Amino acid sequence: MAETPSVGDLLQRAREAVREKRRAEARDLLLQAIEIDEWNEQAWLWLSAVVDDPRDMQVALANVLTINPANEQAREGLELLRKRYGNRLSPEEEPPAPGVREAPEPAGDAGEAPVRVLLCYRCQAEVSDAADYCWNCHAVIHCCQNCIRVRETACKERVGIRGPAASVIRNSCPDWAPHEP
Repeated sequence: MAETPSVGDLLQRAREAVREKRRAEARDLLLQAIEIDEWNEQAWLWLSAVVDDPRDMQVALANVLTINPANEQAREGLELLRKRYGNRLSPEEEPPAPGVREAPEPAGDAGEAPVRVLLCYRCQAEVSDAADYCWNCHAVIHCCQNCIRVRETACKERVGIRGPAASVIRNSCPDWAPHEP
């Protein structure tokens, strides 16, 4: 019977694969490490370097910041993604969730969709629904932590959201309802 490799062994093998430009192998090894320990900061950080989709990079870097908000490499990586891709990393807008108020439409902007105002779960700052991150504390806006149902688990289990990803991915849970201002 084969012994399950440790997270440390998987990380070491993944780093070697990265150095030897075997990105797919590195990605597989890092995903195995994360499967064992989803709170491993280094595994998420290295994963951000070997995934191809910028959205996957964003999720991996945001997970690093969930685990360690002081990680400068992850902050810099997210900033580079924002500069390069802007809001194009966000999924298409969904219809307003129940209980979300719409801000008044500014004069002269007829024809544009009204902005929805949400409260950040972390710092309570008012943020636009179009924002991916809070302007004040940089928390992900559309996440389980910013949902009024944060303490419930049934909705998360139904859509397969668990672990640190629940607070860093823009979720499409049908039960998602943001904190109201």
